[in-house]
Amino acid sequence: MKYMGNKAKIVNDILPIMLENYKGDTFVDIFCGSCAVIENVPNTYRRIANDKQKFLVAMWKSLTNGKIFPTHIEKDFYDKVRDCSYGRNNDFDDDLVGWVGFMASFNGRFFDGGYSGHNAPLKSGKTRNYISENINNTLKQIEKLKGVEWYYGDYYDCPIPNNSLIYCDPPYFGTKQYMSSKGFAYEKFYDWCRGMKENGHIIFVSEYDMPNDFKCVWKKEVTNAMNPTITKKPIEKLYTL
Repeated sequence: MKYMGNKAKIVNDILPIMLENYKGDTFVDIFCGSCAVIENVPNTYRRIANDKQKFLVAMWKSLTNGKIFPTHIEKDFYDKVRDCSYGRNNDFDDDLVGWVGFMASFNGRFFDGGYSGHNAPLKSGKTRNYISENINNTLKQIEKLKGVEWYYGDYYDCPIPNNSLIYCDPPYFGTKQYMSSKGFAYEKFYDWCRGMKENGHIIFVSEYDMPNDFKCVWKKEVTNAMNPTITKKPIEKLYTL
């Protein structure tokens, strides 16, 4: 699934590091997003996925329960569902709002990205079906996500079993955010991580930079091509406490 901050490019690098010395049985993806990490966690673990984006969680939960959503999304329907996401009407269920917003918007930015289209024109004169591409890629994830326990809400409200491995992919400091993550309280998050460590959990955080007491255990230059006209190569890092 296309999603801002998607970890599909690095999951095979960071997941073995996180699981290598873990002796417990529960993996918690506290900012699950596109689920690129938790879908690759072996189902021998208890897997818990949480996110503050309620439409996203509703979508994943319904998909893994076998619900089928429309695969053709026209612009007029997209606009009606977008109004629902903004609270202008309540004509559609949360899972459908999530499906339309994430499958049919540019650059994985929910409705902030604008309608991507089934026949988007390219400079070459050809067209590209962005929506169908995104849907097909997302549906490939579903089988591996079956059995995941889904929660919607702030990271600090998610129920976390004892001796869990908690993976955190928070909104990166200084980067463009989704509407649901604007105003993220970073110092509060850092303190929460420290508290989880003190309570016996193992904590890993993906970020570009963290406070000095967080130890960087992996880093890699990764191309960020969500915007096809601007290709950046930031240094992705994995931290622990």
